[in-house]
Parts: sequence; C-alpha cells; structure tokens
Amino acid sequence: MIIDTKIGKLYGQKDEDSGVYSILSINYARAERFEYPTLIQDYDDKEKFINREGTFAFPQKSYPLFMNVFLKHFMMRPEFLPIKDQKTEDAFVVNIWTDGFEEKKPVLVFIHGGGEGSGTVPMYTMKNLAKKGLVAVSITYRIGNFGYMPTWEGEDFSANLTYFDQQKALEWIRKNIGYFGGDEENITLMGHCGGGLAALYHYLNPISNKLFDKLIICCGNLPMLKSLDQAKKTYYQMLKDNKINSREELKKMPKEKFMKIRKGQNDVLDGKFFAKDPLQVIQDLDFPEKPILIGSNQDEFSMIEIPIYYKFLGIAKKEKDLKNTLKKKYGKYAERLEESFKPLSKDHIDLQIQIMELNIFHSSALYLMENFSKKCPVYGYRLNEVPNLYDGLRGAYHGAELAFFFGNLDKMNIEISEENKRARDLIQKDWLDFVKRGKIEGRVLFNEKKEISLYENQEVTTIRFPQADLIDDLYESGIFEKERADYIDKR
Repeated sequence: MIIDTKIGKLYGQKDEDSGVYSILSINYARAERFEYPTLIQDYDDKEKFINREGTFAFPQKSYPLFMNVFLKHFMMRPEFLPIKDQKTEDAFVVNIWTDGFEEKKPVLVFIHGGGEGSGTVPMYTMKNLAKKGLVAVSITYRIGNFGYMPTWEGEDFSANLTYFDQQKALEWIRKNIGYFGGDEENITLMGHCGGGLAALYHYLNPISNKLFDKLIICCGNLPMLKSLDQAKKTYYQMLKDNKINSREELKKMPKEKFMKIRKGQNDVLDGKFFAKDPLQVIQDLDFPEKPILIGSNQDEFSMIEIPIYYKFLGIAKKEKDLKNTLKKKYGKYAERLEESFKPLSKDHIDLQIQIMELNIFHSSALYLMENFSKKCPVYGYRLNEVPNLYDGLRGAYHGAELAFFFGNLDKMNIEISEENKRARDLIQKDWLDFVKRGKIEGRVLFNEKKEISLYENQEVTTIRFPQADLIDDLYESGIFEKERADYIDKR
C-alpha cells in the first residue's frame, strides 16, 4: 500500500488483524565506502517514494543452513539471518512498525548485534510490540569491515563508521518519528550484544545521548578501544599481510573479497566519536541521568558449547587437562574460579564456559550497574527463561530475551509451550512498562545490596547479583579485559 506523510510517500504494508503498519527501508543517510555518513535532511521530491520496496542488509558472510542440522546453533537459524534481504553497501535504512500516525506513542529504537544481520531479520521485527502501543524502529548500519575497519591515507583517516551511522539514524528518528505516531520526547534506545555495546557508546557520547531518553543494554560488553597509533599500525600490517597497497585499492575491491579480510576491525579512540575514553567517562560519572535497564542471560555462551570451537577458544577437551588450562589462562586465580563454578557446572567443559560467561558478559553487566546506579535509576536483570528450542539444549541462550520481549517465538518454527507464553507475557509487561514510563512496577532498583530481578520459571524474584563478590574481587586482576580481548580476536 501507499502511505502519504508530510515528509513524502512511503511503501508500506498493513496487517489487517492487528492494524500494524510495517514501513521498511527508509534511507536515513548516504555514504560511499570509508566515508562518514551524511544525514538525509529532506526528501527533495515529495512525489517520489522515500523508501524502497523490499528489505536490505550490508554484505556479510552467509551460512549454509543444512550445517545447523548437526550444530544446532541458534544464531545460524533462519530467524537470525538476513536470508531475504538484498545485500548492498547502500543499506543505511530504518524500519518502522506503528499502529497509527496521529497519537504520540513511546518509541523503541533497536540496534542489532554488529557481527551480522540487519534490522529486518525475523527475530528483530517488532510488529508485536507495535500492537502493544509502541512505535518500534530498527536500524540497519555498516557491519563487519564496512563499519569497523579504520583506514588511513597519509594523515587522513576514517574510523568508527558504525557508530556514526547509528548516530545519524538516531538524529533522523528524533527529527522524523513524530510523522509515524511516535513521541520524539519519549525514545528508548535498546541494543543487544554488539548493539548493546553500541548503545552504551551512544549513551556516553555527548551528541548521541541527547537523541534518546532511556536505555536498555542486553548482554553487552565493556569498551575496548585502541589508540590511533595502535590502530594505524594494525591497519598497515593488515595491508601488508594481504598484499594491498592503499586505501584506494581497498575501496575499489569487490565487496565479496573485501568483507573476508581479517584482522582489520577496531574501535578507535579517534578524537571524533570518542573524544574521551568511554571507560573514563563512566568513572567520572560524566553521563546524563536517564533510566537504564541492563542485564544478561544465564547461558550466554551456550553458543560456543560446540566441539568444533573448543580448540580455537582454548577450552580443554579432556578433564585431565583442565587444571593446566585454567592455570595458563587465569594464573593464580584459576583455583578460585574452578572452586566457584564446579558446584554449578555439569562437566569440565561447562565449567570453562561458565567462567567465560562470567568474565565476558556478567562482569560487564555488573560493572555498568554499579557505576550507572551512582547517578541513575538502574534496573538489573538475569534471564533464565528457556525457549522451547532444541528441547532446551542451549538454555537461556544469547538473544533469548529478544524472542520473549519482541514476542517472536512464533518466528522460530518451534512448539511454543504454555510456560514460554507465560514468560513472554511477563517479560513484555515489565519491559514495556520501562519503555513507556522509565519505571517497572514492583521491580527492585539496583542498590548497595546489588539486587536485580531474576526471570525464571515464569516468575520474577529479587536476587543478589550472582557471583558479585567474586567479580568485585577480580576487577583489578586484568582477567576480564584479557578474556574479552582474546574472545573478540578469535571469534
């Protein structure tokens, strides 16, 4: 159908049962490879359509779906992959779901993870939230080498293009979402995984954080930026290793070849998007007071609990090698980590993976809760609701909260159990409350007792953050930073 708005004509679809309009693929910016994005301020010809038919993603690796018959990896399933999207370097688009254009409704803006995907993979579509009184928006932005590779030509450089893309999208949304029934003064920014880290960066950026009003970070991470000198050295070594002579040669390289180059991606303390180290911004409490929801899932790393990954990630396959492996990775802290997780793990491999979950995801969540709560109202969560996927094989896996909150269990081609439905309704009620009002009725704010909400067995209970004392004791050890850097380098 054709939708007329004050900024131009749009292609759209209306679901007659729900009354929700899906308005996809609206360009918010323009840029060539390695260029900083330019915001589209106005659409010159109001007689032309300002969006495109179909859905779009930036070029990325594709995975043969038949492999997942054996791997049973949830992120290699069709609902997580942009199978139907057209792959193009002009995928600077926002996608909007709304049930009407007049009433001012709260707005949820979602940033997906930065490794792959788009704003229109089935798991990230938000028609179900629009049915519940939100205007929901997803952002598609440069990923992989297209967005995360800093480049130089003499003294001229570009870096952190991913975050500049997202920032332009946020500017576009703040300016235009009112035309789609959204309240431009009530915007919640939500990110998952790499998108969670991006959401954190925008909260700490003095331009971006004026463009939204509340923040949700789902299983994000802590900042790890390279200096300009470090990134420049890495860049030129990458050129040498790949026998590439210049940025111009990279720029002209076919996208299929360009996206396969390894060792070129870095977040950089560039003096532009990052004028100051974001960790220092956190420590200085130099961020605005906004309501924040932060958390992680019980089984974040069930995504690597697959034998083909073990050697690659330094996981001891044989129990007799466990102690030596832990000692090599964690030094004098190995014994304490083993003692802490042995009662909680089903075997020696699960023990190692739970330690990695703590070091990479859970410690990051606690750090942010502890620091942001010094200035802001912070709700912390731990999710242990298990979607009925592969008979629960992967537990409360990385991204499970999205299936529940977005109401997209039906996109997974699984039998949706009554328990899953009750968990979905509970999580939606709480998180919609946060998006609409910045508060969650009946839920504890993170406090000096380090209390958070545990979602488990279709109930919510207040608990002390799991292993909080262990995490606090290990903050100064350097273990968390080393584990995060090692994982990102190897994945």
